[in-house]
Amino acid sequence: MLLCSLSFPPTWLIPVMIESRQVTWPAYVVSIAMIALPLADVSTSLYPWRFYEPRWRFGAVGLISNSLLLPMAGLLVAYLTAVILDHRTTRRIIGGGSLAALGVCVAALVMFALDAVQTRAAVPPERRVSFNVASTAAAIKTIFAAVTFLAIGISAFRGPKGRSAEVRPSDVPLFKLEPAPIQTIKPGGPKA
Repeated sequence: MLLCSLSFPPTWLIPVMIESRQVTWPAYVVSIAMIALPLADVSTSLYPWRFYEPRWRFGAVGLISNSLLLPMAGLLVAYLTAVILDHRTTRRIIGGGSLAALGVCVAALVMFALDAVQTRAAVPPERRVSFNVASTAAAIKTIFAAVTFLAIGISAFRGPKGRSAEVRPSDVPLFKLEPAPIQTIKPGGPKA
């Protein structure tokens, strides 16, 4: 009789299919679409761009912060694909892009705070609570995006230099079959 037990390095979660190079281009294309399309939608809705107006910048950061979740997920898909398939150059490019996005988030957050102070003066007193809630929500979303970009950027540069020759995802079984211990029946013992 064989007993079935799960083997556990975390790599058992990676399907054997992911080792196939057939996944590479679809994963990267989907991740690029997840990053570029929401940002393109927001940039077209913000047109005509008026960078010199504090109210426009305030609204722009608010809209962009609402659309950052899908690009962050796309970046994570690209990063995971690069890590799993051991694309070191792509991983470093993703890390550099993440750190650049972090810089943009920090700069946008500073400008957003200054623009919020300038814009708040023009808000009627009965709408200030809504304005404060919207401002806080946009700032928190931008902070979360900055932390995400920082985490991906650091992980991309601190990650392993190459895959270990000892353990590869295709070498680790999803299930490990082990033989059951042999039981011997002594004379005069219980009979089944």
